[in-house]
Order: sequence, then structure tokens, then C-alpha cells
Amino acid sequence: MDVDILLLSRDDGPLRPDVLAGIEAQRGVRVHLHRLIGDRRPDDPHRFATIARARNTGRAVGSSPYVLLLDDDVVLGLRCAATLAEGLGRRPVFAALAADSANEMRTGLEHWDYPHHVSMAAAMFRRERLRQVTFRWEDGKCECRCCCEDLRREGFGIGYLREAEAWHRPSSLRAAAPAGPPSVARPPADVPALPGRVLSTFNRRHQRLFRRRFLGSFRRAGNAEAVTAVAAGLYPSEHRALAATEGVEVFPIPDDAHPSKSRLRNFRRVLECWPDQTPVAYWDAGDVVFQARVAPLWDLVRAHPDRLLVVEEVSTFRHAGAALAWLETIRDESVRRRALDLLIDRRVLNGGFAAGTARTMRRYLAAADALESGPLVGSTDFGDQTAMNVHLRSNPDDYLVIPSSWNYVLVHLPGGSYRVRPDGWTDRLDGQPLHVVHGAAGTLRDWDLVHLTS
Repeated sequence: MDVDILLLSRDDGPLRPDVLAGIEAQRGVRVHLHRLIGDRRPDDPHRFATIARARNTGRAVGSSPYVLLLDDDVVLGLRCAATLAEGLGRRPVFAALAADSANEMRTGLEHWDYPHHVSMAAAMFRRERLRQVTFRWEDGKCECRCCCEDLRREGFGIGYLREAEAWHRPSSLRAAAPAGPPSVARPPADVPALPGRVLSTFNRRHQRLFRRRFLGSFRRAGNAEAVTAVAAGLYPSEHRALAATEGVEVFPIPDDAHPSKSRLRNFRRVLECWPDQTPVAYWDAGDVVFQARVAPLWDLVRAHPDRLLVVEEVSTFRHAGAALAWLETIRDESVRRRALDLLIDRRVLNGGFAAGTARTMRRYLAAADALESGPLVGSTDFGDQTAMNVHLRSNPDDYLVIPSSWNYVLVHLPGGSYRVRPDGWTDRLDGQPLHVVHGAAGTLRDWDLVHLTS
């Protein structure tokens, strides 16, 4: 395996012997060393600007699939580069992983996969992701922190890998240099970061699919978040079995033939008890498979606390068959005409997923429910997708379309868009990450053949 090392130095002088020895001793990979000189210019306001410019210059250097950003005062462990590359191989949704060379994780207060700050002092990127990064800085934020926020905003992961070893060993001269502002490495301790919560709703027809497919894949993907199941019409034995499942809270409701429509009301009843800033997401219960951790989604929610995060399908309403029929069956002619004019050539916002803060979610659910029970009466939509599209497309400041990896809808995709491996794992053939697979109309048959006994 080949790895390009981009070594950032303040000047073009000789490398320190311990740093060079660490590079040359790497095992399990072939390293190609490139020097980046971060020379400060008179108009640079501080070192962050100098570093960001040097890192941007280095993005096109080399050709290896993995690129290790390295500072000139960091000594690598023998298998640091190989361990980081192997870690990225196991985490397809991560753009980068780093060694904790400065021991930032020593307090144990943050998760290794998504700390607020990931130092670029010994950080490995996938080359295709590094090409898309523009290193920048803000007042009180170094280029490392800005990079983390930008990647997570796009749906990619970045974190520390516990097994990767490297050590920050500043020389006596550099140790005496003034440190960066305290806010760079860690956010203020009084800023709350509430854990994310997951919602789903279903009736007896889908309760087995929820337990086996939804919840099973969610946990296998490494997700530990609490899941609230709004369950309609379960038998007492089914309710007891679900309530006994670790990490699952059951919110029972009477039998309901169309829980994806009534969730506009039922989810609000659950959310009334949750703090306003709680990150929340829901997915359809019976036809989704999780392939990665959803923690980066909570960062997206926190970055956009007042907007509902949604995903577009590939089809417009004009070519979406059922979605178009749901518009054409709205009883009120003037409402029907306005809805068609608004949506006919817009891509469908898939109703099987949404994310936002609890406050934003409550606001959206109330608005969509008012449409569902009023102007949209008569629509044959058995769910809430029509209400979602009419409301959000009428209020563009209320929502944000995020990468489709968070709700990758298989229906209507052109041939050759994805493949299902023999082990049931789904790959996007465009090389993009894939967190959650959303199938319908039998598109998850291949997955079920693999996991019938799980």
C-alpha cells in the first residue's frame, strides 16, 4: 500500500533526526515523502493563515490513494501510517482519521470518532476527499477545526483512531513559542451537546422488519443512540419483547393502518418531552438498512439548528409515478393546481427521512399536519411525503437538502448506480459514502436473502 506523506515545515532546513527516523521506519506501507514549506507572509494575520495556505498547496502533491498530513515535530509509531490506512478501509464514510499525537483524548470526555477538534499534525485523508477540502480558518478556529466542521457538514466522518500511535515532540525553541487560543482545541465546557435520538413508527405488519432490519442493522453499524419506537397495535407479547430490547423506548398507540401519515401527530407527542436542542432523526421502519454510524448527522443538525434536513430522490414529480398521482388526487382544484405548479419539475423530497433539532422538528410536524388535515384532503398519499414537499418547497428557508448518503433511495435510480455484495453490503458505484440504504418496492430483496437468519 502506498502513502504520500506531506510534511509541513516552517522552512526548508534539515528534518529533525527523530522525525525522519519515524518516517523511514514505517511498516506495512510504502511511504513517499513530500515537503511543504509554510513560510509566513507579511500579510498573514497569524500562523493559521500560513498553515491553511500551505496545506491547500499540498492537496495536489503525489498520487497515492492515502495522504498523511504530518507536522515536522511529530514522531510516528512504527505502524502509524498502516494503522490509519486500515482504519479508513474499515470506515467507508470517513474522509480522514488521525493519530492523537497531542493526547487530546486523555480526558475521556469526547468520542474518538467525532471529537470537536481533530489535529492535522498526523492525519490521514483519502485522496479523493482531500482534493475536495479547502483549508481555511476563522477567528478563534484553527484550520483543523474548520476542516472538521466542513467535512461533517457534507456528511463525512473525521476522528481519531485509538490504535494509531504518534507523539508531538516540540523542540525547546518551539516549545517556548506562544500557544494558540484556548478555544482552538476544545469548545467551551458550558456549551451543551445533547445526544442524538432516533424515532421510527410502524404497525404490526412491520414490527418484525423493524426489529430485524432497522434495529439490527442500526446496532451492527456501531450505533448506540436511543431509539424511540412509536408502535401501533402490537400484541402485549410483542410490546413486552420490544420494550425489553436494550436502548429501545416503546411509545404504544392504537392500531393504525398508516403510521407514516399519523407520525405528524404522534412524533410531536414524543418530542414535547425532549429539550429543544436535542438532535433528532427519523427513518421509515420497514425498508431501511444502516451501514455506518449516524453520529456525523448530529453534527449537521447542530450546524443548522433551525432547518429541517432532508434528502432528494433522483426523480422529479413529473416522472415519479405515485408521487405525481398523490398530487393529482388532491380534492380542492385550486390547491391541486398550485401544488402541481410548485412541484411538477422539482425533485421529490423523500418522506421517509428527516432530521433536525427537537424544536425544528416539532415546528415542521405541526405545519405539515395542518396541510394534511386541511388543504391536502383527498390525496391518496398513504404517508406524509406530499405534505412535506408542499410545505418545505413553499418555505425554502425552513429546510436544507443534505447528501443522499443519509437516505439513499433505491427506487428510480438508473441502472449501474449501486450493487449489493454477497454479504449484503450495498455500494454506491459513484464512489460516494453510503450511511443508510432506503429500499421500497422489493429493492431490498438482495439484502434479505443474505440476512434471513439474522
